[in-house]
Amino acid sequence: MLFLLLTVFLPSPASAAVHFIKHGARDDVQDQLIQYWLYLPPEVKPGMPLVVYLHGSGERGEGALLASLPLFLKDGIVLCEDAILLIPQMPSFYGQWITIENALMKMIDRTVEEYGIDERRIALTGFSMGGIGVYDLVNLYPDRFCRAVAVSGRVNEDVRPEAFTFCELRTFVGTKDTNMPPASALTFAQTLEEEGYTSEVVEFDSTHSRMPHHVFKDPKVLEWLWMKLSPQVTPAPTATPKPSPTPKATATPTAAAGNSSYRTLKKGMSGRDVQRFKIAMYWLGYFKEKNVSDEYNSITVERVKKLQRYNGLEETGIADPALQELVFSGNAVTTETAPKPSKTPKPADTPKP
Repeated sequence: MLFLLLTVFLPSPASAAVHFIKHGARDDVQDQLIQYWLYLPPEVKPGMPLVVYLHGSGERGEGALLASLPLFLKDGIVLCEDAILLIPQMPSFYGQWITIENALMKMIDRTVEEYGIDERRIALTGFSMGGIGVYDLVNLYPDRFCRAVAVSGRVNEDVRPEAFTFCELRTFVGTKDTNMPPASALTFAQTLEEEGYTSEVVEFDSTHSRMPHHVFKDPKVLEWLWMKLSPQVTPAPTATPKPSPTPKATATPTAAAGNSSYRTLKKGMSGRDVQRFKIAMYWLGYFKEKNVSDEYNSITVERVKKLQRYNGLEETGIADPALQELVFSGNAVTTETAPKPSKTPKPADTPKP
C-alpha cells in the first residue's frame, strides 16, 4: 500500500484553507494502485466522523480533483468543519465501485487508524455510479456504515433490505432523470419502509446532472451527513418529499413520522422498535456493541436507567414516548458529555483518645 503522495492547500473564499491530501492504496485483487483524496477540516482531532464519497462514471481516470461534493468543498460553496472526507477515484478501465471494494476498505481502515476516526460514525454517499456503489457496499459491509446517502443510484437485485438494519438510508432521485431512472431506488426505499427500516426518500423535479446541486448544497442534508445531527433526525429537504407509504402494523414509526405514535417500551417486550431504540442508545454511548437484540431485557432496563439518570429523569427503566423522542431528537446527553460524578472523599481517621 502506498500513502501520502501529495499535499495541497487550495484557497477558498469561505475559509482560510481547504486541505486535501492525495494518497494511494493498492487493490490486491486487481493489483492496481487506486488513488484517493482526503479532505481535512481546519481542525482535525481524534473521534471525528468519516464520510466516504463515491463519484460518478464521468470522474473516472487520473484527474486532480473531482466534481460534485468535492468541487463544492474546494470552491468554498459548502463547508465541513466536523468530519473528514475520503474521496477515492476509480481508474478509467473499471466498471463499478464493487470491483475495487478491497482497496476501498484499505482506504477506510488506514484513515480510521491514522486519524483516530470514530468507527461508529462512518457514512457513505455517492452520485450516479457512486449511488449504485452506496447500495452495493452497504450490502457487502452491513456493519461498517451508520448512514448512507444515495443520489441518483440504481439498486441491484442482490441488495438485501436487512443490510440496512444498522445503516440509515436517504435516497434522492430526479423525476426527469433519464440517465438513471429512479424506479429501482424508489421500489427499494418503499420495501425498507414497509419492513420498518429507517429510510427517507426525496424526489426532485430534476435531470440527472443537476441532482448533486440539489443534494450536496443543502445545509440540512450536509449537517446530517457530517454527523452534526443525531440518528433518526429528519432534515427539512429543499424539495417536497414523496409521501411515505402507510407502514405495516409491525413497522416502527420514526421521529419524523409522528412521535405520539411511539409505544411505551418496557421489560419483556420485543420488536424492531425495541432494536431501533437500542441502536439509537448505542450511538449515544449507552451500549458498547451496535449488534443489539430486539429484546427489552434486564440489561436494557439498566442502560435505560443510566440514560434517564444522565438526563435528569426519573430512573424507571421504561422507555415511554417522551424518552424515545428525546433519544431520537439528538438532544439527549451522551455518556461522553454526562458530568462525571465527583469522588467521595475518604473519611478522616478518628483520632485515638
